[in-house]
Amino acid sequence: KKKMKKRFKMYLKANDIFVSKVYYRIRVKHMGLYILNSYKFLWVPKPFGYKNKYFIECGINWLGWILEFQWSK
Repeated sequence: KKKMKKRFKMYLKANDIFVSKVYYRIRVKHMGLYILNSYKFLWVPKPFGYKNKYFIECGINWLGWILEFQWSK
C-alpha cells in the first residue's frame, strides 16, 4: 500500500495533474456534502500562493445529492 501511495504521488508530480480526493463526507438531511482535500499541483498560478501547498476546497456531489434525495422519499 505504501509503495502504491509513493508511486501515485510520483505520478501526480510527473504529470502535474490537479486531483481532489474525498477528505471526509458530511450528510445534511440526505444531502451529500463533500469536503475535498485538494492536491496542489504546479500549474496553479503563482499569485494565488497555492504552489506546492495543500489547500481545502468544498464541493457538493450533485449526483449523490439527487440520488439520496430520491431514495430518502
